[in-house]
Amino acid sequence: MPRRYNLGKRALEKDATRARIIQAAVDLYGERGISHTSMQQIAAKADVAPATVFNHFATRAALDEAIVDRALAEMAAPDADIYDGLGTLGQRVARLAHETGAFIDRAGTWYRMWLREPMLEGPWIAAGADYGARWDRLFRGALGGLADDADAMAILRAAMDPTFFDSVRAGTRSTDEAADLIAAAITPWLAQTARDRQS
Repeated sequence: MPRRYNLGKRALEKDATRARIIQAAVDLYGERGISHTSMQQIAAKADVAPATVFNHFATRAALDEAIVDRALAEMAAPDADIYDGLGTLGQRVARLAHETGAFIDRAGTWYRMWLREPMLEGPWIAAGADYGARWDRLFRGALGGLADDADAMAILRAAMDPTFFDSVRAGTRSTDEAADLIAAAITPWLAQTARDRQS
């Protein structure tokens, strides 16, 4: 009698192996950087044969595309609708600070990977450009009438930078406490800049 295959179980095993390969690549990219990580090292970390990696991902670019898809799903950058119903500059800056903190918490692994080695080729370029454009819209939305002021934009970008945010948190403040402190520190300057422009 022919052997019966459980296609559902086989598909689950295939998905689990694929996920293990992706996780191994993410771990190694964070530890060593992309350019210092080989497909063979990824296979060893995932505890699979190198041929198995290539069965799932024919090229390094295909693996990177899968990693980018996972990163985008996990990071989930906020949309401009976070400002709906907020009328003042201070309210928008506070909301942006809180959303930025929550994003940094979600994106910690990915940000550390970026710090190790910025991903400036392949599928990383398009994803980075999309994220950059999304954050630009968020910054402009927070600043409102100051969106075209280069100094205001520079201050806001610096205050929302993950490294700065983490230094304000300094291991003693919660994400929300750090967001409140950042918003309280920059809002008066931004508000004064807006007043100066109107006079």
